[in-house]
Amino acid sequence: MANASGRPNKAGILSPVRAFWILEASGGGTGRHVLDLALGLAERGVEVHLAYSPLRMDAIFAQGLPLLESRGVRTWPIPLRRSPHPSDLGALFRLLAYARREGPFHLVHGHSSKGGALARLLGRLLGIPAVYTPHGVVTLSPFLSPWERAIYGGAERLLAPLTALALAVSPWEGEALRTLGYRRVAVVENGIALPPLTPEERASARTALGITGDTVAMGFVGRLDQQKDPLLALRAFAQLGLPQTRLLLVGSGPLDPACREEVRALGLEGKVAFLGEREAREVLPALDLLLFTSAYEGLPYVLLEALALEVPVVAAPLPGLGDWLQEKGLAQVAPSREPAALAKAMAGLLENPALADALRQRGRAWVEGQGLEGMVEKILALYQELVHPTKAGKSPWA
Repeated sequence: MANASGRPNKAGILSPVRAFWILEASGGGTGRHVLDLALGLAERGVEVHLAYSPLRMDAIFAQGLPLLESRGVRTWPIPLRRSPHPSDLGALFRLLAYARREGPFHLVHGHSSKGGALARLLGRLLGIPAVYTPHGVVTLSPFLSPWERAIYGGAERLLAPLTALALAVSPWEGEALRTLGYRRVAVVENGIALPPLTPEERASARTALGITGDTVAMGFVGRLDQQKDPLLALRAFAQLGLPQTRLLLVGSGPLDPACREEVRALGLEGKVAFLGEREAREVLPALDLLLFTSAYEGLPYVLLEALALEVPVVAAPLPGLGDWLQEKGLAQVAPSREPAALAKAMAGLLENPALADALRQRGRAWVEGQGLEGMVEKILALYQELVHPTKAGKSPWA
């Protein structure tokens, strides 16, 4: 008998991989990725211990924890701050104590910048390989000042030699990691598992959100912050100028007051609804169009969910992802980030049902081809490569 998720023991039998995960950003797309991947790997015999921070945990991640635990994933809350802080040293020693008490582990896997930094240091202390998934390489941000870019880039370069494997969720993230000095980088695009919607489910979702008749429902789904750029979504929607349209803003964040003020300034009262934090899958089925205005991204889950649920996407151009969407024909990408250009792209899609149908079909086909199962299997294979001994019988990470 053998367990394909593990490494050979002295008897030549494969034992389960034991992985220690560290997560600071317990929410959003990072939280969704961790939930889905942990469940998938647990089903394949991987023993996952997840240390997560409750400080930025959202409701969706919190609701997913009992399911993880019911499937055998060991979870442990440990407060971690987003930015570097003196408390990080104490957190590192607590993580080390846990690993020594519950181990030995075959590898440590850090998700997001803080989790990744702690995982690399922990891996060195334990003498085991460290895996790093950044979920958004910070140096891709166009908003960094020169000194911020130097500091964050310098931190990544210092940690790169401690990294056995860096996992990127998109080709442009992979290239950014290589530029930062990571020698072993694997690109594993995010995958999800969502069945196609029925017309009845779409009608029910619209009714639940108060969308009636021939109203054209557009949506912005994401954190209300500089990266996601909800103000651009509002300004583009204002320039669209079509009757019987409504924009649903799903999310919360520091730009919430500015967004509400912008609605008043643009005279959009009654046409824009602030829905707060909600599960994207509750809102997307009701939409005729998703408006995607991020300034930079990896491969965000809201986009994948829109493709899976056959919601046409109009996107502002952005590095990497914008070209990828155009090349694969998965979205209508505006030629510039000017509100007028985005409004024109929206109008062009709404006036061309054949184009909208083509986007729906290509989106659904891409999601089915990638899939959650494919993502899990690829990462499992990479885990196996890390923990299997070499032909000489010695671990390459010793």
